[in-house]
Amino acid sequence: MPRSEDLVRYCDELLRAAAFPDVAVNGLQVAGTGEIRRLAVAVSTSRFTLDAAAALGANALLVHHGLLWGARSGAISGLFADRLRLLFTHDMSLIAYHLPLDGHPDIGNCALLARAAGFAAVGRFASVGGEPLGVVGEVVQPLSLAALLDRMRAITDRDPVAVGAVDVHDAIDRVGFLTGSGHSALEDAVAAGCQVLVTGDVRESTMAEARELGLIVIAAGHEATERLGVQALAQELEREFSIETQVIPDPNPV
Repeated sequence: MPRSEDLVRYCDELLRAAAFPDVAVNGLQVAGTGEIRRLAVAVSTSRFTLDAAAALGANALLVHHGLLWGARSGAISGLFADRLRLLFTHDMSLIAYHLPLDGHPDIGNCALLARAAGFAAVGRFASVGGEPLGVVGEVVQPLSLAALLDRMRAITDRDPVAVGAVDVHDAIDRVGFLTGSGHSALEDAVAAGCQVLVTGDVRESTMAEARELGLIVIAAGHEATERLGVQALAQELEREFSIETQVIPDPNPV
């Protein structure tokens, strides 16, 4: 069985975690047992995913959305305390990778979503601290907005929402993929020559902003667009360390 510190060190190096300025703590967030026999994987940390991981007998939970965000001070109470208590009760480690898992060129959320949608990666956009997160994808045979929405529906198992210049582009061949909350990168997507930005969620102002920029924005679900990265990382760890991994699905309509 690998030691948790060795597994985390491997992930840190693979994902270049230190290169990304992030509001989240990347890597080990909560230390549990020193060895990992079984690894549970989920998009987000919650009582549901922690209980499921414990029921599986997992020594660690690997997530995209962990518990530690920004500089925390004050009492450890409420949901935060409840979730910590579950980790300590089951001697379970919590390992999380946020932006590094969005931006990885091979097993990152954006790259995998573009690939799953049938687009070849031809560029990057939406950098944070000099590190690109989004992937620009192209297809040889242009497709309609309806066809692209069908592809996203098949990948995410939910109905995507399209806003913005939905009547402008009827032959789409260049799309930006920026998973999660990518609604702040509309101008970056346009500058990269994208006709469409596929992201997870949008805000109320996104419709007008996208329309004025001549861009279509597809909101395909925050959780739904960020499932692929943790699953790919788990498969990599299974090969590298010969450990058992188990994905915990927790579909979120948002």
